Amino acid sequence: MRASDPFEDVDVDPRRALTLTGAVLVALVIGAVLFPTQAAVVAVIVALFVMIMLHELGHFLAAKRSGMKVTQFFVGFGPRLWSITRGETEYGIKAVPLGGYCRIIGMTNLEEVAPEDEPRAYRNKRTGPKVFVAAAGPAVHFVLAIILMFAVLFFAGDFRSQRAVLTLADTTQGAATAGLRPGDTIVAVNGTTVTSWPQVQQLINPPGHPAHVGDVVRFLVRRGGAQLEVPVKLQESADPNLKRVVAGVAPRTVVDHPGIVTSVVQAPLQVADIGWQSVKAIGSMFSPAGISNYFRILSGDTSSHTDQSKRFVSPAGVGALANDAVKAGWVSVVGLLIAINIFVGMFNLLPLLPFDGGHIGIALYERVASRVRRRRVQVDAAKLLPITVAVVAVLGFIFLSSLFLDITNPVANPF
Repeated sequence: MRASDPFEDVDVDPRRALTLTGAVLVALVIGAVLFPTQAAVVAVIVALFVMIMLHELGHFLAAKRSGMKVTQFFVGFGPRLWSITRGETEYGIKAVPLGGYCRIIGMTNLEEVAPEDEPRAYRNKRTGPKVFVAAAGPAVHFVLAIILMFAVLFFAGDFRSQRAVLTLADTTQGAATAGLRPGDTIVAVNGTTVTSWPQVQQLINPPGHPAHVGDVVRFLVRRGGAQLEVPVKLQESADPNLKRVVAGVAPRTVVDHPGIVTSVVQAPLQVADIGWQSVKAIGSMFSPAGISNYFRILSGDTSSHTDQSKRFVSPAGVGALANDAVKAGWVSVVGLLIAINIFVGMFNLLPLLPFDGGHIGIALYERVASRVRRRRVQVDAAKLLPITVAVVAVLGFIFLSSLFLDITNPVANPF
C-alpha cells in the first residue's frame, strides 16, 4: 500500500525503457525454450511478482469499496511504459518490474489533499474501513495460501501428516549386504516387536547407548508369507553430514489423500498452523538469542551452537530455493509459494510502519484514544518518522546481510 513510486523522478526515456523491456522478454522466451528448468524457476519468480500485485490489488479493491480515492494503480516502478485513466484512477505499467503500488490519498496527516477530496481521504475514514483497507493486502496472501494448500491436499495428498511405515522402500550398506530387500516388513528388532518406525530407529541407536561400527542388529522381517531373521552389521553412514552408524534401511512413507470436503476444511487449518509457526519463527529471530545466532552466522561460525536455518532469505536465496523446488517437483514449488505467502502475510501484520500492521495499529489506537479523550485523536505521522526510519534501516540491514549469506553460504531447501 505504497503512497507513490519511489522512482517517479528517475529520468529515463520511455521508448528506450520499452525497447529494453521487450528485449528482456524475448530473451526470457528464448531461454525458456532452451533451458526449461531455468524457465520454471523464472516462472516461480514471476509468480512471486504476481503475488505482490495481488497484494496491492487487495488494497485497491478494499479502498474503492470503502469510498476512498485511489489515484494510481501501477505494475512496476520507474518511467511509464503505458497508462490509461479510467474515472479518477490512472492504471499503467512501468519499466522496472519489482512490484507495484496503488496510491490512496491521505494515508497520513503529512500528505496534502485537495479540500474537496478530504472526505474521501484514508485518514478521514472510520476505523472499520481503515482496518479493512490495511488488512486487505495481507489477507490476499492468506487466501492464496489456502487455495494453494487445497490444491496440494486434494491433488497430491496431505504431505504434512505423511508417516513412515515398517515396510522398507530401500536397503543400502549393511542391510543390502545382509540380504534385506525393498518390500520386506520389519516385525521385530533384536527380539523386540515394533509397531512404528521411530521404535526401529531407537532400537538401532538406543538413546544414551550409541551403537558402534561392527555392532550387529537382528531384524525379523516378513517377506511374502514367511518370516526371516536377518543379522545386519552397522556401518558408518555414507552421508558425510550424518555423524552416526546406520543399518541401511529406509521406510516407505504413506501420504493420506483427503477428499474435496476434507481438503476444504483442512486447507485453512493447516495454513493457520503454518502461520502460527511463522509467528514463532519471527519472534525467535528477533529475540536476543535469535539476534545473537544471526550475528554468529554472519561471522562465519559453523559450530553446533549456531542454527544456520534460522535466518532471513534474500531474493537471491529465494531464487536458489525455487531452483531446488522445481527439481523436486510441483508439490515442492507450491509448498514454497505457500510458505512465502504465509510468511509475507504475517510479516506485513507487524504493528510498525511502513508495514500494513502499522496502519492497522494506528487506526486502532486512534479509535481507543478518541473514546478515552472524548474527542477525535489523529496520530501525527511526523512523530513516528524516527521509528519508521529505524525500521527501514533494520530492513535494509537484513536485506544486505541475507544477500551476503545467500551468496557465500546458501540456506538448504526446507521444502
